[in-house]
Amino acid sequence: MRKIKKLSLLVAIIIVLSIQPAAGRTVYYDTFNHWAESDIDFASNALKVFRGYGDFTFRPENNITRAEFITILARTAYSQNQMREVYVSDMSYQDMSNKHWSYTFVISMYEHLKTNNFTLQDIFPGNNFYPDKAITREEAAALIGAFCKNAIYDNPLPFIDISTSNKFYNEINRLNNAGIIVGYEDNTFRGKSPITRAESAALIRRVYNDIKTSDSSQYLTKLLFLPIRGEDIYSYFGNYNFNNLSANDRKYIKAKDTLEYVSFGGYIFPEDSHLYDLNAVNTMEDLRSQGYYNVAGTNYYLLLFGSHSDEAKSNFANELLTDVIGRNDLNDAEMMQVFTAVSKYTVNENLYMGALEKWNSMTNSDNAKANIMFFRYAYYIRNNNKDMLRRLIYEDLKKANNIPELLNLNFSLSADPTGIDFRNYNFGNYSFSLYKDTTLYRYLLTSTLPFRQARVVELSSILMVEKRNKPAVSMTNYENIFSQYSVNRLYVLNFIGEKERAFVEGMNDYTIIKTFDLYRKNPNFYDDTYTGILKKLKFT
Repeated sequence: MRKIKKLSLLVAIIIVLSIQPAAGRTVYYDTFNHWAESDIDFASNALKVFRGYGDFTFRPENNITRAEFITILARTAYSQNQMREVYVSDMSYQDMSNKHWSYTFVISMYEHLKTNNFTLQDIFPGNNFYPDKAITREEAAALIGAFCKNAIYDNPLPFIDISTSNKFYNEINRLNNAGIIVGYEDNTFRGKSPITRAESAALIRRVYNDIKTSDSSQYLTKLLFLPIRGEDIYSYFGNYNFNNLSANDRKYIKAKDTLEYVSFGGYIFPEDSHLYDLNAVNTMEDLRSQGYYNVAGTNYYLLLFGSHSDEAKSNFANELLTDVIGRNDLNDAEMMQVFTAVSKYTVNENLYMGALEKWNSMTNSDNAKANIMFFRYAYYIRNNNKDMLRRLIYEDLKKANNIPELLNLNFSLSADPTGIDFRNYNFGNYSFSLYKDTTLYRYLLTSTLPFRQARVVELSSILMVEKRNKPAVSMTNYENIFSQYSVNRLYVLNFIGEKERAFVEGMNDYTIIKTFDLYRKNPNFYDDTYTGILKKLKFT
């Protein structure tokens, strides 16, 4: 039996030695099937903040020292521009000098914590730092708390062994609400216990994700659109019979094909110049001035490739929209290209909405109808017409996530900010109970939380308490549309200043999306997206 074990170990080492250079990744043979295997892999290879041992082991159950933990935390903070590396400090621990391998990391942490609510010596008091002593769960939490400042939830701290007098109570509570630290099944935290290398890897991965999703500049920055088949291909903007082309048709097609060829990196060799239009933009200008019937085509390519003033391009865009309204031969991909182009310029509202309405009347595509809704948002965002946006988004909210109803667009709406109260939360079913103008403290005076460790959020004028039984939601065939609609709706609500309403909708949307096949296929993307959005709405 011993021989078999030794042989298995030898085979594992040989496999590791053989694949590591080829894969370019650090592989540890003692983390296979370990509960933290993916966290260790992420910390070692994606973040590159952890290192193993020379025998290709990670030793996941070993304790981690103070110096080691500060080093991996510092490296993570450096990578996210949350802390700068320093080389000079007034740190006065008697057992620390520049001869210790971790000295630069420790003094960098020391200097960084000076800007925090507590210092390194508050965490590690005394004249000595003891860098090789195992770090405790409480000490690690205090260090992490200096970087992870925001949590979506405001749940009461469930740990029975952490009192409010604990000097790191707020940090531990916040980190628990952020899902960065967790306790044990008996509701204890055991702050004086050391943490292992595996636990540290899991913590670092959560810290990295928390820092990343706290960058508000990455979320709700623009409207996004659903894909339309063919929208990435330059269009003719009309149906051409290539067996029966007029002289102007041939000029237009040759100019269009030339612009397309050159834009994709094509080079026109002198001997092939007769095949192309070397003055394609001028040809489009000439066709436009001569009254060539395909105004959508000529003006689209002038918007994309012409060197004209913004005023001139706005004129081209208005002409293009007028042409669209009068035609019935443009497909969804061509309409998508039209509105992507004209939305960059100042255009007449009646023409823009009229062309959207024409597109809406011609299409049978749900993706197209959703994009028409988004382009309507985009127009009023560009023109800062918040009154109209309030009306549009309010009417959409009343449809309570019924996608067919949402795609049944009403173009007769007009701005009417009176009577619109976004604190009316009675549109649809929510996964949280909503209480206006109260706090968790007041709520708990007369009620109890509906189940163990219910998730709670306190906003400035509303308390959210998670329901035990979440309302059933059916989004069959509409998962993609709802996912995009959700983010765009939150963008608009944030734009018009309705952050609380956006937060409520975002929490509910996140719960819905977690039931989707889309989520099961890519949970990290949706978790990061909604965590980042909700943090932005709550804290900025």
